[in-house]
Amino acid sequence: MGTESPTPDDLAALRSLSSLQPLYGIERSLTAIASMGALEAARFLETLRMRTLVMSRLAPYEDRPGVRGCMAAMRPKTDSLKRMHKVLDANLEMLERIARDAGLEFFAIKGLGARATYRDPGVRDFSDLDVFVRTRSDASVLVRALRTEHGYQYLKAELPWIKYDPSENLVYGQFPLVAPDGAEDLLNVDIHFGDYSVRHSSRIGLTPRLPAGEPGIHVLAPEENLACVVNNAAGDYFVTAKDTNDLLMALSLPEFDVPRFAARLRQAGLEGFLGFIVAGLRAGTALTAAQEERLRALPAVRTLEPVPNPREPHWERRCLGTTVHAFGEGRRRGGLVGAVRLAADAYGYYRNRLSLSVAGPADGGSAEPFALNPWTCVRLVPVDIAEDLLAGRPDRPNPATPGPAKALRADRGIQRLDTPYGQYVRIEDETFLATVDYRLPGELIAGARAVAAGRG
Repeated sequence: MGTESPTPDDLAALRSLSSLQPLYGIERSLTAIASMGALEAARFLETLRMRTLVMSRLAPYEDRPGVRGCMAAMRPKTDSLKRMHKVLDANLEMLERIARDAGLEFFAIKGLGARATYRDPGVRDFSDLDVFVRTRSDASVLVRALRTEHGYQYLKAELPWIKYDPSENLVYGQFPLVAPDGAEDLLNVDIHFGDYSVRHSSRIGLTPRLPAGEPGIHVLAPEENLACVVNNAAGDYFVTAKDTNDLLMALSLPEFDVPRFAARLRQAGLEGFLGFIVAGLRAGTALTAAQEERLRALPAVRTLEPVPNPREPHWERRCLGTTVHAFGEGRRRGGLVGAVRLAADAYGYYRNRLSLSVAGPADGGSAEPFALNPWTCVRLVPVDIAEDLLAGRPDRPNPATPGPAKALRADRGIQRLDTPYGQYVRIEDETFLATVDYRLPGELIAGARAVAAGRG
């Protein structure tokens, strides 16, 4: 049966079911499943992202009302997670080999970093392998190895991107890669470099805190990793049980350095959103006295950011929260006028869901070179993904002809090629089309293949 609108108590009972230290007994969680209905309960439990743990707890109660249907709805993703857990070690060995062969250090972050704090890492699910490296050139080494040796590909739904912070002459960004179709033994790899970006225009400040060590893959320190977890939740604008459990496990480490963690949050302006995660933790978790003491030591600040939707990610709240955060960060850096401009820029970017498309005739004209700064995210569209946008169109545009390549002063391995319609970007031996608003002129797409072949 099930209600149309779950009660807060039912939602809290399912958060408890997803907690490593449940606040409520299993009977209360089973009652919530029966009250909400199998499919609605499964949908909410899936948003909490602790599927392996939840399925193991529900297994003895499959004959109870709604439980069998709830488990059936969750099983496809849970089966996929079982495979991911099974092949994880082999994938880490692959990354270790690449790092050692290149003489580089890779750092396992986010889910991979959080797993190291769990007493049973097998209950900490993950969606891909998040890896952090110090520089863009280090990232390109890993990208090249994964693409040439293992067939990894770029994904239209999550494009590579770069930003630039002139205060430290720092290029930072991300290269998300997906395993090739049919490669069941390979996991997706998300490569972060330079620093970990925070919302519209801030950074965590990771690189200066990385220890020097031997080549290979290392786990990021729990203080910095938990800051990344908080940032990821703030970016999604939703608090999952993975987030609250990661917080719980990190704070349970005797050696966890609260001031060090707090410093990362303050640099990024994330203290306010941490409060939402703490509230989510308390809603479903039975805390020990020691854990309560650690929680009270965390930075607690009032925030004007809206409270996240308790049931699911909410786009409008995400936009508003990101805008408020941008205003606060702008005010901290340079006064009221700069804060208003930064907030307006954030609102203008996040108010709509953007998807890659071909720019229409009204969008034509001379395209200004993209700006490189902390608040402009330059998306890099691979040539094959861009060309798919023109597939089936009878009127193929005339190809754009670029001018000479111009290397970025901050990173000579990145070159920009300007045309009247936009820019191409070469990073080492790969060519991309640059966009900020996810629109690409047809002329820029039509000329991309020749530029990639070195004929442009």
